[in-house]
Amino acid sequence: MLAALLLLAPSARAAGDVNAVAGPSLATSGGDGWRGDGAVPSAQLRLAYRFPFGVGPVLLTREGYARVDQRLLTLLSFGAQGWLKLDGFRPYARVAWAHQHEESWAFAKEEPFGVLFGVGRGIRHRGGLDFGLGVDVPVARSKGVTWLVSGEAWTDWLFASESPGPTYYAGGTVGFGLDWSP
Repeated sequence: MLAALLLLAPSARAAGDVNAVAGPSLATSGGDGWRGDGAVPSAQLRLAYRFPFGVGPVLLTREGYARVDQRLLTLLSFGAQGWLKLDGFRPYARVAWAHQHEESWAFAKEEPFGVLFGVGRGIRHRGGLDFGLGVDVPVARSKGVTWLVSGEAWTDWLFASESPGPTYYAGGTVGFGLDWSP
C-alpha cells in the first residue's frame, strides 16, 4: 500500500502554479431584514498557489458598495481552493474564512486612510465564511504563463454579531488572470 502511494505521489521537485485573477462582481444581499440592499457592484482579486495535486491556499479580497446605509464593503478572506484539471478548463471550489468591513460612505470621505487600513471611525467588523464555485478557462499560453478567463459564483455567509448587516451576500464574478509556473 505504501509503495502504491509513493508511486502516485507527485515528485518532491515538482513545483506548483501561482494563480492570480481579477475582475468585476455583481451581487445581492439578504437576511435579517435587509430588503432593498440591491446589487453590490464590486471588484475582486484572487491570489492562490496550486500545489501539483490540485489544492492550495487562496487569498481573496473584494471591494464594493451597497445601497442601504450607503456603505462601502471590504472583504478579506483566506482559505483553501481545489481545482480539477479537465481537458481545456479547470473547475474549482473554495471555502475560506472571511472578514468584512462595512462603513458608511460619509465616514469614508472623512477618513479615507482609516478605511484603507480598517481602523476608520464607524467601521463594522464582521466575520464569516466565503464559498466559491467557478471555472478557469485558458485562452492563451506563453513561456511559463497560461492566460485565462474565469467565471465564479460565490456566497459570503456572515455570522450573527452585534454589528448590524445582512446575513449573506451572493453574487458572481467574471475575471481575467493567469497561471504562472515558475
